Amino acid sequence: LKKGSLVMIKGRPCKVVDFSTAKTGKHGAAKAMVTGIDIFTANKLECTFSTGDNVDAPVVTKTEYSLINIDDEGFVTLMQDNGDVKEDLKLPDDEWLKDVAAKVKEIFDGGKNECLVTVLKSLGTEKIVSVREGAA
Repeated sequence: LKKGSLVMIKGRPCKVVDFSTAKTGKHGAAKAMVTGIDIFTANKLECTFSTGDNVDAPVVTKTEYSLINIDDEGFVTLMQDNGDVKEDLKLPDDEWLKDVAAKVKEIFDGGKNECLVTVLKSLGTEKIVSVREGAA
């Protein structure tokens, strides 16, 4: 386990931001204190593991899509490289992702370059987490 690793903390997929170990006590194994940031909510979560425990790691996929449209309710139309269309996501309205949402709108409304969004998916949850300008 190291900083930047993905682990499950309290049933949530988290990125490890801090990790420390306590020495072995008189009752057995050393303990590892892990602090992680939830990849979908940015909430800080902490837990303690025995250093001999296996730690669950979430399966996270990261996919980049071309943004085709944003409707009045904030739903986006995204296209994959293979031409498949995805229409079940909204622009993020979380405080910690407001810059991403603003940048998506700025690039899309500018209309000069392709707007490419990155979507994280894990445990049935999907969220737009970053954006970049593509080619014109």
